[in-house]
Amino acid sequence: MFRISFRHFAFIALATLVAAPVVASALPAAPVPSPTPSSATASFLLVPYQEPGSTDPHAAAITTDIARDLAASGIKAVVGSPMNHLRAVADAAKLCSTYHTAGLLIPDGRYEQTMKRFSITFFLTILRYPTHAALRVDEVGCSGRVHSSAVATGDAAPSGVDSVGNLGAAVDTAFRAAAKRAVRTIVADGVSASTPQPVSSSTPATNVEPTAGANAYLVFPFGQPGISDPRSHDMSNAFVKRLRQRGFTVKVAPRTDDLRVIAEAAQLCASDDVNGIIVPTIRVEQSEYSGSSFASLRLALVGCGGTIRRLAEAHAQIGSLLIVNFGAKAVAVAEQSMKPAIAKLFLNPSPSATPAVNAPLNPIFR
Repeated sequence: MFRISFRHFAFIALATLVAAPVVASALPAAPVPSPTPSSATASFLLVPYQEPGSTDPHAAAITTDIARDLAASGIKAVVGSPMNHLRAVADAAKLCSTYHTAGLLIPDGRYEQTMKRFSITFFLTILRYPTHAALRVDEVGCSGRVHSSAVATGDAAPSGVDSVGNLGAAVDTAFRAAAKRAVRTIVADGVSASTPQPVSSSTPATNVEPTAGANAYLVFPFGQPGISDPRSHDMSNAFVKRLRQRGFTVKVAPRTDDLRVIAEAAQLCASDDVNGIIVPTIRVEQSEYSGSSFASLRLALVGCGGTIRRLAEAHAQIGSLLIVNFGAKAVAVAEQSMKPAIAKLFLNPSPSATPAVNAPLNPIFR
């Protein structure tokens, strides 16, 4: 869900982008999942921020912070095992039944860390790293429908002479503040459920295809409201261009919460006259020191009945001896990951056939 999936590492750059893994480190340990419901019925299943295979060093701490703040606010929640967020929405009824909850809470976010350098003397330099985190928490009912969303931000600005120490700790601090604010919004909005609702564990609805051509798709743009990367628009344009070059008929949806696609798939397909919906999520990491940029792109193809037909992922890396225009490099490395990701999502060499519903799934984020 760009989830942004706009689905994570702090970077140190002059532009506000995603953080560099070479300086990021998270101290808190990963939360212990609760495979079975506790004796006291929980109101919500908290789906971990981290998805399977995530390499984000801050993801586990974010989940821990949210769980702690929920408990302190009197909201009963059980922490589940890491899972693909769209898959969690599609399986909401089954998850509610398994964990005996009345709904799901699914977090997503992004963060950035910029460098400011102030020369005091020839030998003395003051470094400052403004750090910003944006966090979004969606409440999803057992029907798979998004009921409400809370978006909050947090900031930190470590500074020091020639060094500021653990930059990753600043990211954790910023997200900790964002988590507190998001939970306060959840409480103020009265989101907390008090009684588990009976749900059906039946299989998802069968895809109902419209009259559109087999290769007509609605594409969600990169990034979600409140947590979008400044380069999301450029990345979305590049992604749509590549799909059209492959011969697909593509329409672009307004920027919206990725998680809504499951419950609203039939309506979206009908209103836009498409055969399916493509949801992209990307993570870009950049290093000021090496000049390298890394992109990890995952794609989800959702059928018009709200089922996930296929998941795919691809990675790309661009190295550079010269450190210039980090924003352009972020878009470039994102574009480089698009071709292999699209090829995996649509296994046929040409868009002459729609991918099979039961095609094997690719793992998400190694």
